[in-house]
Amino acid sequence: MLIELKPDQFDRVRRLFQEIDYSLSILAAIEGNNPGRIFVDDIDRPRTALGLTVEGYLLVGEHGDPETNAALRRFFKERIFTGEVYINGAWSMSLAVHPQTWEEKLPALIPTHEIEALDRYHYVCRSVKFDWRDKIPDGYIVQRVDGNLMDSDQVIFSEEMRDWMDFEQVWGSEENFYAKGVSFCVMHEQEVVSWCTSDCVADDRIDVGIFTMPAYRKQGLGTLAVAATVDYCLDHGFKAVGWHCNADNDGSWKTAERVGFERKREYTYYYYIYDQIDHLAELGWYYFKQGAYEKTVRYYEQVFTQREDNPDYYYHLAAVAYAALGNNKQAIKYLNEAVGHGWVHAEWTSKVEQFGNLAGTPEWETVLARMEVE
Repeated sequence: MLIELKPDQFDRVRRLFQEIDYSLSILAAIEGNNPGRIFVDDIDRPRTALGLTVEGYLLVGEHGDPETNAALRRFFKERIFTGEVYINGAWSMSLAVHPQTWEEKLPALIPTHEIEALDRYHYVCRSVKFDWRDKIPDGYIVQRVDGNLMDSDQVIFSEEMRDWMDFEQVWGSEENFYAKGVSFCVMHEQEVVSWCTSDCVADDRIDVGIFTMPAYRKQGLGTLAVAATVDYCLDHGFKAVGWHCNADNDGSWKTAERVGFERKREYTYYYYIYDQIDHLAELGWYYFKQGAYEKTVRYYEQVFTQREDNPDYYYHLAAVAYAALGNNKQAIKYLNEAVGHGWVHAEWTSKVEQFGNLAGTPEWETVLARMEVE
């Protein structure tokens, strides 16, 4: 069985996480700055450890003991995938491993779910290279986020913005965040439109992330918020600021590089959605982004077989994939299914490149007309 360490015992596993300490959140948990839970094979002499942190889960140590691996398998099935045990999210898991040979064990540890491997980048900034003060547009201000700003009736924090940062889950409490975290935002007409905030802190290192409202993206506002936050951190005792993002998130890592972050490493998160049907849909989307359309339709067909009521865009994605494969009949079928489940974006659909061979056919015109009517 796995044993959960008490917070005052966390330091016992520091050495196990040493090679993966670029995931700052585990050190933040060990030091008591951010929430975390740690489970081990042996409380006195831990050889294998599973750390649950605010930035993902980390599996480290020895992986050759059958008894420990059987305990891990039960733990994932009965406690993690049921949502009983979690940190910062009870419906999915992002898992990193060390050493990398743990990867070959994952299908046995989690046999119900196929692996989705996400390539990730880790960046570090020690000097800001972006003169953000001279780049603030007219009508905008950059301001540090504190309790007074968050509680002000004159400042608009959208629900979307507030949902992005859950202080209770990420920091334990708002008070802890204000005491240990650093955060700056860009405001326009009293509305917070871009917000950079720290995710975790350990010793003289701090990690940050950014969220910009959709209507204000690609205007450089995120760069302003990040640069202001990093500038403050480096001027107030932190020697390094970290940044993590998916490799395919060009907007994120390009923002980091503009500010002065340098890419230090690539690593992998293994992503699982606990609901098996939702996980199949996630795999469909994963392969769709890669242009692997045969796999895309394979996973979405499994979703449609196992569940009748699905989001409209699942059917639309399946239609795009079938069209890309030259199967116009199935493409039309799933376009009609998309409409039947609420898809009304005729203009969007008409611009999808993969539907080029359908344009002008009676079936195409009919389904577009259905979108416009419904």
